Amino acid sequence: MRITKKTAKIAAVSTAGVLLLGGGIWFAAGKLKKPEIKVYSMEELSQQMWGETNSLEGAVSSNVSQEVRLMEKQLVSQVHVQEGQEVKEGDPLLTYDMTLVNIDLEMEKLNREQLKVKKKGLENELKNLKDDKKNMAVGRVYKVEFLSNIEENPEIKPEEPKPEQPETPQEQARPSGVYKRLYRDITIDNTEFPNDDAIIENAIPYSGKGTKEEPYVYVCQKGVLIQGEFLNQLAGFDVSGNRVREPYYCKLEVRSDNSFDGTLQAAMILDGSAIESAVEPSAWFRTRLGKNEWEEMLPEEDVPQGEVLPELPDGTGNEIPEEEIVGGYSKEELEKAIKEKEKEIKTTELDIKEADLKIKKVEQELQSETVTSTVNGTVKKVGDPAKGEIDGDPFIIVESSGGVYIKGVVSEALLEKVQPGQLVTGMAYESGTFFEAEVKEVSPYPASGYQSYDGRELTYYPFTAYIADSTGLKDNEMVSMDLPADEGGMSGLFIGKEYIRSKNGEDFVYKEGKNGKLEKQPIRTGQTFYGSIVEVKDGLTMEDHIAFPYGKKVKEGAKVKRASLMEENIF
Repeated sequence: MRITKKTAKIAAVSTAGVLLLGGGIWFAAGKLKKPEIKVYSMEELSQQMWGETNSLEGAVSSNVSQEVRLMEKQLVSQVHVQEGQEVKEGDPLLTYDMTLVNIDLEMEKLNREQLKVKKKGLENELKNLKDDKKNMAVGRVYKVEFLSNIEENPEIKPEEPKPEQPETPQEQARPSGVYKRLYRDITIDNTEFPNDDAIIENAIPYSGKGTKEEPYVYVCQKGVLIQGEFLNQLAGFDVSGNRVREPYYCKLEVRSDNSFDGTLQAAMILDGSAIESAVEPSAWFRTRLGKNEWEEMLPEEDVPQGEVLPELPDGTGNEIPEEEIVGGYSKEELEKAIKEKEKEIKTTELDIKEADLKIKKVEQELQSETVTSTVNGTVKKVGDPAKGEIDGDPFIIVESSGGVYIKGVVSEALLEKVQPGQLVTGMAYESGTFFEAEVKEVSPYPASGYQSYDGRELTYYPFTAYIADSTGLKDNEMVSMDLPADEGGMSGLFIGKEYIRSKNGEDFVYKEGKNGKLEKQPIRTGQTFYGSIVEVKDGLTMEDHIAFPYGKKVKEGAKVKRASLMEENIF
């Protein structure tokens, strides 16, 4: 029997129908089943790193010069040689006055100690913030709702057209003061407040974007009054009472000393979408924001014509609960303060590391108090200590009188591995001669005109090495030298870069947490090897299980399932 494409298609649809009808429960259950994210053992993911062999390049030379340049801001205490003098390797050339260097060392050490004290203080502040977060009760998001009918104003009948207000209340960068009344149209006749000294301006938010996540923030006095036109514009109504744009959210805050920088004492959220219809623009509504007693609502002289201003309907003026304002922070502000404090701690840690590097550099300068000759040769130039270097020329020059040397440059990445007295082995490219050389000098001054083979901007430093047995070598011949390889495996935890994500300067992984759920785990990383293997210094152990951190379903709270790379033939 021949099955056409049309027949096959009908058969497929029929089969699907049977599955849906006969296995409806199975289909629904499959739809409701939450996805499981695979996690893999660190025992399986971790990689062993072995010592690397690093190479240098240079050229053979039978005539080398040692150039001594004066250290920045240092004074010469004594010059030990004169022009024309024969010197041997190790003879002193000059001695520095280390008074300023010792002062720099003490200053750097003091700076490091101050940074450590600062870090300790920041860590204590962070601990207090996190304790506040733990103690903060889980609260509700309060919304101020407004009734569609206002008894005092059953109909909205503006006496005369008013000019359209701007679409956004953001009229200037900052308000000129905290608000006793929230105006949105100061042109409306407000004779009920004849002695009002609180008319500052149409209300201008201190900050925010008007969204639910970032509401406009108005800093107010206790018991702030709200003008009807303020509510209308919050809701997006025009002068005719039509909603012409999306409503805004705003937050009213009471802070100590009526200051923008004061401690947060009370707050209220207003949601413009809850206002179903426009209210009388000139009407005033009172709040209990920051008040302990309702009787304190309005000073007697502020009650217009002996009347009581309308209140917001019951249940519509709820403040943010006190338990959500801890230590002068709202819940959102507390989260922000914690992140900022963590960022400040990381910055201070980097400053401490920088201070350690500066101290190490100054200590190295102290070890270089006396500069010695690195070659056997003749002193060709000696400068005047009173004048120092002139136009950047070397202060002392010593030319070698015998022997064969290697002249080359070493990149900043290998600088710590190349030290005077170190032995290196190498081979000449042209003659194929093997040799051994001793590093005599590594200049503290960078060379110019060098760039790495892959185009990266790296700093290179000149070095000189002496070859005791130069048999078979040719002058100016290029050579390659190998530095001693690190012995054995490197200690530490190393994983593939693909399992690590970075956001806002923070490195993290997704690992199996409590109750078999996925959780975000910050980590501290070190060096990267071969461009793909990353050292993990803190945040993970060999007992952990982590997930491949990409994909829509990979997020905190997702259910995890342990898996093996070997079983899935990923290797």
